[in-house]
Amino acid sequence: MEHVRLPLLASRPDVLIDVVEEPLLKNSPKCKDYMYEAIQFNLFKSVQHFTIPLTIRCKPRQFGDSAKVILMFNRSETLTKCYTEWYDPTTKLRENAPGLNECRRLAGLGVIRDQFVFAVGGVNESSSKTVSMLDVSSQSPSWVPMVDLVVSRKRLGVGVLDDCIYAVGGGDLINALNSVEVFDISIQKWRTVTSMSTKRCDLGVGVLNNLLYAVGGAADKNTTLSSVEYYDPILDTWTPVANMSRSRHGVGVGVLDGLMYAIGGHGGGKYLKSVEVYRPSDGVWSSVADMEICRFRPGVVALDGLLYVMGGRSDGSFYNDTVEIYNPNTNTWTLERLSRNEVKIYGGVVVDRPHH
Repeated sequence: MEHVRLPLLASRPDVLIDVVEEPLLKNSPKCKDYMYEAIQFNLFKSVQHFTIPLTIRCKPRQFGDSAKVILMFNRSETLTKCYTEWYDPTTKLRENAPGLNECRRLAGLGVIRDQFVFAVGGVNESSSKTVSMLDVSSQSPSWVPMVDLVVSRKRLGVGVLDDCIYAVGGGDLINALNSVEVFDISIQKWRTVTSMSTKRCDLGVGVLNNLLYAVGGAADKNTTLSSVEYYDPILDTWTPVANMSRSRHGVGVGVLDGLMYAIGGHGGGKYLKSVEVYRPSDGVWSSVADMEICRFRPGVVALDGLLYVMGGRSDGSFYNDTVEIYNPNTNTWTLERLSRNEVKIYGGVVVDRPHH
């Protein structure tokens, strides 16, 4: 019974009831716990704040380790409408995904266990404490509200470390934040941790060797940052590392094969297509090949040994409808244009391929 995924029988309540009434199981304390878990799981799915389950029994089985796709976040010409798509880089196929109720273009995006996608803060161009979550494994996936943040945020960075999701900095060029908070799924609450040494909005966040890095950003309208610092969750401390070669506000960050890439952004009065990589072994940043297009606030994901850099702004108003793919073995970029009108991409995360 330990390996039977009872919680996933929500669509067959008659079967679940039959299992619960089975005398052999009712007389086993351990099996009763598994049945109670299944009932609780389905009860919680109907309440306002969904609770992320802690056991493998609540996750559908996956067939093959490489069954991953990108959940891409887009916006329409009008800022009030945002939507999502499943994007399979292998087949280039795109399909509509569950839509968000509000536009979260300035939210932070993160995913736990390649299954639970978080959109944190940043509602309709304003700071917000609200958090939405999508369970991509659900039979009928939809965005549900989660527990609110402690601090209202937009233009923040988000990183996931040890099943905990971190909301880092944010704000705007007038009131940037250095505060940081973490959502621990074991207690289902946000709590503040030690603040960064520097206020940062439009920063990038990367997780490398069990450390959370805050990369670049802007401290105010006159100060674009090249500085980088990392958070150690065991010590609850922030420590500076080497600065990037240039200041980057609205920088995209991706981690691939133990290296961290700082991609694009805005600095020195212009939008950037330059890219640099941080090697933790020697603590040094070095340049790699430029992208073909400048990108401010792009979405960045790593998948199958490649970096995908999606959308972002190329100038003050234009959002890209393209994806650039970086191959670290050849130090080259490949540009793909999505053949769809009015696609304005602002983010993405890698998730398990939904069964549907």
